[in-house]
Amino acid sequence: MLKNYILVAIRQFTRHKVFSALNIFCLAIGISFCLLVGEYVLRQYAVNQDLRNIGNQYLLKSDWKIKNTGPEITTVGPVVKALKKDYPDLVANYFRFNPVTNVVSAGDRHFKEDVAISDTTLISMYGYPLLYGDPRHAFANSSSAVISEELALKLYGDRNAIGKLVTLTLTTGGTQDFTVSAVFKTLPYNSVNNLVTGKSGYSMYVPFEGNRYYSKGAGEENWTDIFTVSCVELQPGVKPAQLDGPIRKLLSLNSPETISKNLRVNLLPLKTYYLDTDNNAVSKALTILSLVALGILLLAVINFINILVGTSSYRIREIGLRKVFGSRRAQLVSQYLTESVVLTFFAGILSLILYGLFRPLFSSMLDTSLPSLGEFSTREIIFLCMLTGTVGILAGIYPALILSGSEVISSVKGKLSSVERGVWLKKSLLTAQFTIATGVFIFSLTLSKQIHFLFASDLGYDKEQLMVITAFPKQWDSVGVVKMESIRNGLLNLSSVRSATVSFEVPDRMPPSQFQVTPQGSKESRPISIQSIAVDENYAETYGLRVLEGRFFRKGEGGFVSGETVITESAKKQFGWTTAAGKKIEFANGGGTMEVVGVVNDYHTSSFHESMLPVNFVQVKDARAYRYLTVKLKSGDVSASIAAVRDKWKELSPAAPFEYFFMDEKLQSMYKTELQLKKAAATATTLMLIIVLLGIFGVLSLALTRRTREIAVRKVLGAGAGHILSLFIKQYAGLLLISNLIAWPVTYYFCGRWLQQYVYRIAQPVSVYIMAGAGVVVIAFALIILQCLKVASANPVQSLKTE
Repeated sequence: MLKNYILVAIRQFTRHKVFSALNIFCLAIGISFCLLVGEYVLRQYAVNQDLRNIGNQYLLKSDWKIKNTGPEITTVGPVVKALKKDYPDLVANYFRFNPVTNVVSAGDRHFKEDVAISDTTLISMYGYPLLYGDPRHAFANSSSAVISEELALKLYGDRNAIGKLVTLTLTTGGTQDFTVSAVFKTLPYNSVNNLVTGKSGYSMYVPFEGNRYYSKGAGEENWTDIFTVSCVELQPGVKPAQLDGPIRKLLSLNSPETISKNLRVNLLPLKTYYLDTDNNAVSKALTILSLVALGILLLAVINFINILVGTSSYRIREIGLRKVFGSRRAQLVSQYLTESVVLTFFAGILSLILYGLFRPLFSSMLDTSLPSLGEFSTREIIFLCMLTGTVGILAGIYPALILSGSEVISSVKGKLSSVERGVWLKKSLLTAQFTIATGVFIFSLTLSKQIHFLFASDLGYDKEQLMVITAFPKQWDSVGVVKMESIRNGLLNLSSVRSATVSFEVPDRMPPSQFQVTPQGSKESRPISIQSIAVDENYAETYGLRVLEGRFFRKGEGGFVSGETVITESAKKQFGWTTAAGKKIEFANGGGTMEVVGVVNDYHTSSFHESMLPVNFVQVKDARAYRYLTVKLKSGDVSASIAAVRDKWKELSPAAPFEYFFMDEKLQSMYKTELQLKKAAATATTLMLIIVLLGIFGVLSLALTRRTREIAVRKVLGAGAGHILSLFIKQYAGLLLISNLIAWPVTYYFCGRWLQQYVYRIAQPVSVYIMAGAGVVVIAFALIILQCLKVASANPVQSLKTE
C-alpha cells in the first residue's frame, strides 16, 4: 500500500512540475535556514555545558547599594574560601582568579598572553581535559603552571611541555619562573576560561601562593579587596539562597562597614551565564533568530497548503472515484499525507545542498564554525529527519482533511464544495504570510537604524585613527611609568603620528576602578561614587576630549604636579558645583585629597547598554600603573603608518611583543551580537520576501488558470486590461491592508522591548513602518501585475477554444 501511495505521489509531482518545484524550493529554503540557525543556536546553548558539575556551579556577582562602588563581576577575595572552610555542608568546591595580561616567555620567544593567577582547584572544579599532567595534582607546587596546548606550541614547538620553564613578566619590573606541570586541551568557549578576556581565553594558570606579580599580592586573602573573580560549587541539593546568610555573616565579621553594609553578593548560575550577561543580549538574539527561522518555515508551509488546495481541482474527480470504489477517508488522508511527506523529503535533500552552499557564509556572518554535513552527529541526523517529517505532516494534514472530506456526488461531478468552503483559510494564510514578512522587514529596518545610531552617534571622543598598543613591559612603579613615557615620546617623533598617550583604560568597558569621594562643600551625608582612570597629560588631546573649564594636566618637563585631578562634566554636576577648578575632593578611607584643575566633556567609556557615568582622571605618575599606549595617526597610508610605529616600537622595546587594535574595530566588537543579528535579519527578510513572492506566483497562477475562460469572456464583452488587473489587485489589496494593520502594532511592541536593553536608543520612526509596509505592497503588486498582464493581453478567442 505504501509503495502504491509513493508511486501515485511521484506521478502527481511530474504532472504538475512547476507547482511541485515551487513547493520543494520554498520548503528547502525554510528547512535549510532552520538547520543553519538551529546549529548556531545549539552551539550557543552548549556554551559552559562541558564544565564539570555545571548544574551546581555559580559565579559570585557583587550588587552594590551605592552604585558603581566596585565591579559587578568581581567580589571580596576571601569570601568563597571562607565559605568552603566554615560551611562544608553547603559548599563542595571553589575557584578564584585574578585576570592579568602580560608577556610570557621561553628563551628568546616572547608573547602577550592572558594569564589567570588562581586557586589550584581549577581542574578538580571544572574538569578541564588534560593532554599531559595528572588531573588529581595539576599544580605540583606553588611554582607550577598549567598552560594551554596552543601556548605550548608557541613557546616550545611541542605540546608536551611538562617540566619546561615558562617565565612571566611581573608588574614589579622583574620576572618569575614557573615549571609546566600540566597542559590542557583546546577548550570550547566557556564562561570560566573566557571570562573578562577575549575569545582565545586564558592560556596560562599560575597559583596565588608564592605569586609575585603584584607588589602587594593578588588580593585573594584581603577582606578589603573587591577585585577577585570568584566561583563556587554547591553541594548537591543546596540552593543559592542558602548562602545569603553565611555570606552576610562573613562580610560583617571581616570586612569594613563600607563594604559589608553596601554589598550584597548574588550567585549567578554558570550554566546560563553566557546567555544572561549584558541584559540577556545573547539569549534575546537567539530567541529572535529562532522565531525568524520558524517564521520562514511557516511561510513555506503556508505556500504548500495554498498551492496543494489550489491544485485540488485537478484531482477532485479522482477523489470521488476512489470513494465510489470503496476507499475510506483514512486511506485518502494517508494517501495525501504520504504525498506531502515524499515532497518534503525531496525538499529535505535540496535543503542539505543549500546548507552546504551557505554554511561558510553563515559561519562568517555569525562568527562561529558550523559543522559540515560530514560532521553531523546521529542526534543532528535524527533532528533533520524529524524536522522534515513533521513539516511534511503539518503541511499536508489540512489539505488531506479537506480533500478527503468532499462529498462523493460533488466530487464525481468535479464540484469543489468542500474546498470552496475553505477559501477563508487560504485568505487567512496569505494574510499571515504578509504579516510575518512585513513584521520581520520592520524589525530588520529598526535594527539597522539602531546600529547606525550606535556607530554614528557622538561618543564624546574621536575614535578615528586611534591605534591602541598594549603597553609592555608592565612595570607598575615610577621607573616603569618613566620608561613607557619615553617610548611614547619616541613614537611622537614619527611623522605619521599626531599624538600619543599612556593610560590604564581605553573606552571599551566600564572602568573597574571606582572610589568613594566627598567633594568640597558637599551637603551629602555619604560619599559619592566615581569612576577613576589613570592617564597622562596627552590623553585629552589624543582622544579629542574638550576642556570645558580650567585645564588638563600640564605637559613638559616639570609639568607634573602630584595630587591634581580632572573630572567630567557629569561629575561636576553630581558634586553640585557651578565651578570646579580649584576645588578639592577627598577620597574615603584615608585615600587623601586631590585638587580639581579642569573639567572635560562627558564621553562613553563603554557601550550604549550603559549610562555615561562621572569620571575623574588621575595622572599615571600618581597611579604608577598603565596598560595601554594610544597613538593618534595622521591621515594617509594607514599600512605605512602601522609599519613605522611597529619598527619604532621594536627599536624602543625590543623584548616586548607588538600587539595593537584600532578603536573603531573595538567598537564593532562591543556590538558583535547586534551586528550578527543585523546580518541574519537582513538575510531572513530577503528569504521571506522570496518565499512570499513565490507563494503569490503559485496561488495567482492557479487562480489565473482556473479563470482563463472568465477573463476571455470579460474581454469579449469589452473589459480592458486595466479592468482585468483591478480584479486581482482588489483581491490582494485588502489582505495586504489587514496584514499591515496586524503587523505594525505587534512589531512596535516587540521592537520596543528589544530596544529597552539600550540606555541610548532611537525612537521608533513611523518612516520604518511605512517603508516596510509599502515595500511589501509594491513588490507584491508588481508581481501580480506582471502575471496578470500576460493573461489580460492574450487572444480571448484562443482562450475560449480551450476547455
